[in-house]
Amino acid sequence: MIELNWPEGLDAEIFLRDYWQRRPLLMRGALAHWSFPLTPEELAGLALEPEVESRLVTGRDGRWTLRHGPFDEALFHSLPERDWTLLVQDVDKHLPETAELMGAFHFLPAWRFDDLMVSYAEPGGSVGPHIDSYDVFLIQGRGRRRWEIATAPRHQELLPDLPLRILARFEPEHSWVLEQGDVLYLPPGVAHWGVAETPTMNWSVGLRDPGRGELLDSFAQFLLERLGEPGHYRDPPLRPTETPGHIDPAAVDAAFEGIDDLWRDPALRRRWFGCFVTEPKPHLAIEPPDDPPDADRLRRHLATGGVVVRHPYARLAWSRIGEANWLFYCGDGRPVAAPPALLEALCSAPRLTAETLAPCLDEPDCLDLLLELLDRGILELDHE
Repeated sequence: MIELNWPEGLDAEIFLRDYWQRRPLLMRGALAHWSFPLTPEELAGLALEPEVESRLVTGRDGRWTLRHGPFDEALFHSLPERDWTLLVQDVDKHLPETAELMGAFHFLPAWRFDDLMVSYAEPGGSVGPHIDSYDVFLIQGRGRRRWEIATAPRHQELLPDLPLRILARFEPEHSWVLEQGDVLYLPPGVAHWGVAETPTMNWSVGLRDPGRGELLDSFAQFLLERLGEPGHYRDPPLRPTETPGHIDPAAVDAAFEGIDDLWRDPALRRRWFGCFVTEPKPHLAIEPPDDPPDADRLRRHLATGGVVVRHPYARLAWSRIGEANWLFYCGDGRPVAAPPALLEALCSAPRLTAETLAPCLDEPDCLDLLLELLDRGILELDHE
């Protein structure tokens, strides 16, 4: 696992206390030792694939265009020598070797990460000044890019009639030129504008930022699926009324009878949250294998030096709920008879060896879980 080279006097604990979701931080050379295993040609190749989410932004000075991939190879040969940017989402899922970069931020919960976006820009290339609603680590790969930021932007109006959310007015407070290995952390709400000074590649580690509406919609659907036998409204104790058009507050309380018990159940909330944060993106569905392994094949594979790995699209997390440990995987969850160390390995270790999985192979419930994950393609057999 790669590690950040923290600035002098700073470590993960101080960063989370003083900077996380509070203020920006520039870390010079924090990842200067990493090799950045991706070329501009390979990034452009990803943008040709229909299952890959990609964008091409061209222009400057208020004249912007946005095109969505997949792109044709001829397009890249026709582009000018400046003022354009190619952006590719979820590179960590399409090229798992790049996911090593996410490990530099292992001091944060793994389920908080959204994706690794990689961009390539010619000189002048930019997506304009804008504000993100999520935390992001902006990592300079090859080349140089100038970043200007405004920590508390006074103006948030957008340029009209554009497919991009570009600020109409931007008044920067700080300006830095980043070189290979520099890392700039930005919390939500900071206005920023990056412009390539040379041909440049940038790596952006973004955190998830579900809105309250999305959270509420998901939780309400989760509750609806678990109501069991549908109940019906029943009146509170009634007396003859002289105002039949009036709604008594007791009637409203009666409408929520039974619903509040579900809504406020802390165990149910934890189960929903585990399912919610492990739900994969809709366009990154995992196809189950045609020939999933059974228990004997799994044991033979591990005995001959094979390993088990997570599918790059898979999201897993675990939690202690009541008296049981729960494992959450791709929107589902279940209690499992497995120790926390094994659950942590399932969720965060890059590969699972025979030694790691030995306790699971001897526990029927845990073995059934492994086989279920293999049957769904969430786990895969691989070799060192």
